[in-house]
Amino acid sequence: MTPEAFAVVEQRCGASRRQNDTFGSLLPADRSDTRRVELARAAIDLAQEHHSATVRLFLAREFGAAAALLRPILEAATTGDWLVYVASNEQVAALPMDAADNPVVDVPPLGEMAKSLVPVFPPISMIVEGWKPGGAAKWLHKYAHGSVPQLNRRGADGWSKDDVVLALIRADTFATVACCLETVLAPNRPLAAYGFGRRDALAQERFDLFGGVAVPPQPAMLPEAPLVLAERM
Repeated sequence: MTPEAFAVVEQRCGASRRQNDTFGSLLPADRSDTRRVELARAAIDLAQEHHSATVRLFLAREFGAAAALLRPILEAATTGDWLVYVASNEQVAALPMDAADNPVVDVPPLGEMAKSLVPVFPPISMIVEGWKPGGAAKWLHKYAHGSVPQLNRRGADGWSKDDVVLALIRADTFATVACCLETVLAPNRPLAAYGFGRRDALAQERFDLFGGVAVPPQPAMLPEAPLVLAERM
């Protein structure tokens, strides 16, 4: 990558860094609440950490390692949604409370969680279909698992400026989805104003730079979480 191209990458990394810092200032520091909310906030925090690491790795020119974190960011976001909208009281109670590396009970695999969220977020069905063999979204897994798209980028051409900018937009979008979940857990008007606006701005940025299907501004709110509300009554 030429110095001129990397200068563009550095500038775009600055935007991602500012997003991470802004969400960090708006998210609550205290996770204590019900076990469900505690775990959901931990998932949001994990997405934020993965996002921060992604930006740092791109700045260090460790492009493959940075791209491999795209799936974990989305996985953390999906885990938070699953805990808030889908997981039964029994499933939450069964999750261990220690830090053992190989728990007998754990959150479901990414695909299973995504399928269970389709009734809450119908557009997820397009992503679920895209993860099937030959699907348009299989790149997410291929980057994480070191498949051919990763291996081919180890050659002379490497990662282009556009490759990195698109990956940063994707990382920002996944992390934004994760952080916006906090607006369901507790009232947070500043986070809602920034988060949903950032989500729509990222969709527009992607369309302006890379084309594809234009995504109109979405509702500036998420569905209520009856499971969370019931546990607080």
